[in-house]
Amino acid sequence: MIGTIGELLERAAARWPDKTAVVSSDRSVTYRRLAEEVERAAGWLAELGVVRGDRVVLALPSSIELLTLASAAARLGGIFVILSDEIRDYELARILADAEPRVLVLPPGRAPAAAATAFTVVTPEGAPGPARGTLNGAFPGISSDPACLIYTSGSTAAPKGVVSTHRSMRFVTAAIQRRLELRHDDVIGVFLPLSFDYGLYQYFLAAQVGATLALGRSSHVGPGLAARLREWRVSVLPVVPHLAAMLVRLARRLEAPPELRMITSTGAYFAPALVDDLRTVFPECAVYVMFGLTECKRVSILTPAEFESRRQSVGRPLDDTECVVVDETGSPVPPGVVGEIVVRGPHVMSGYWRAREATDERFRPWGSGLERALFTGDYGRTDEEGYLYFSGRRDDVYKSRGFRVSAVEVEVAALDIPGVAEAALVPPLDGRGPRLFVSGGVGRAEVVAGLHERLEPHKVPDEVAVLDAMPLTSNGKIDKRTLGGLP
Repeated sequence: MIGTIGELLERAAARWPDKTAVVSSDRSVTYRRLAEEVERAAGWLAELGVVRGDRVVLALPSSIELLTLASAAARLGGIFVILSDEIRDYELARILADAEPRVLVLPPGRAPAAAATAFTVVTPEGAPGPARGTLNGAFPGISSDPACLIYTSGSTAAPKGVVSTHRSMRFVTAAIQRRLELRHDDVIGVFLPLSFDYGLYQYFLAAQVGATLALGRSSHVGPGLAARLREWRVSVLPVVPHLAAMLVRLARRLEAPPELRMITSTGAYFAPALVDDLRTVFPECAVYVMFGLTECKRVSILTPAEFESRRQSVGRPLDDTECVVVDETGSPVPPGVVGEIVVRGPHVMSGYWRAREATDERFRPWGSGLERALFTGDYGRTDEEGYLYFSGRRDDVYKSRGFRVSAVEVEVAALDIPGVAEAALVPPLDGRGPRLFVSGGVGRAEVVAGLHERLEPHKVPDEVAVLDAMPLTSNGKIDKRTLGGLP
């Protein structure tokens, strides 16, 4: 039986009651204490009227309280929605109108972005102390019920809420663990927002094996990161490319870099050159390259043992997962041919919240028509052994001088140039040609020369700019929308 997300914590509390579950800069809790706090918070939310199917929106900083409230909402059969505490008012208003929550939890002093006529607005300080709010009774739903909505970034339109069920979340957590083999004695350092599914799932992975979650914040990412990693004895660090590049620069300045056992990566294409840099500064560390998207959480993982023989690959699909590459008509193509990546498996999410048209566009009938597969909008190919190779998003593939060009290919070439720390290509936009932005200790002429050494002439963009730093989204990814608006 797959079970619910809440059962992960219940099992961990029963098996490792005195093990530290979460540590933060404010406090730490054991698995037993965390489970008790979840029960009290669930009782409090029930007093506020939350029942099965109700949405609870949490626009809070990463904290133990945030995890507690999310778990409490799921415990009641509700649907939690985690948002960045820095979300802008107009974005919050749009999501509230879409999610229609029963309860909105905001930081102290922040007013709601819309008239609170249809939902209750509270702060974490209103949550119950040890003597109040205890909940009794079993989980009121079934494993195919929604557990959370994860809102996509909405780069071209209003953000859409991806519906994630208990069953799909449990499946993909177990499937990722089978590939990573996290350990009971691991400390997983999370410096990514919990509103980002990559950050959130570290909580579930930790509970799966009884590991400790070291919960940082984006403000910890900087010169003091190494000290924080040592203080918490972090052994596993999930990164996105920007965080990885920053970590490499930081480690090169230290006599004794932090001791890491494992680094996992996702969020954007992870260039082989960046893997090489990480393995150089952390020679005892295993680097796992992963590929996924919110609509199915994780697609594939490339293990360290597979990296040298398939440096450009993003790995093999997870267990009980199939990746099919199709052409414009939806017909499968042979290995080696680039097309759209289609994903099948128990972790393919239910669709988008209250967005039938968008759901039908991405989650389409497959085979007999009784199953829906995820048409990802990502392009790539497979090899004869089933390994997956990522070519880019639909909008990242463009034509230059009559030839098709992948933005990812140009970015990978740029990252291979000595001195380039980060690279992002903005495809042709509003009559303007492709533009490449890089950061690092390198000049524009060196970048252009390096690109001509590594790419065919038609793939080298006419415009190349060197920035002091890349603009970032709230998830720590390079913000191409902002880059596209630069003069």
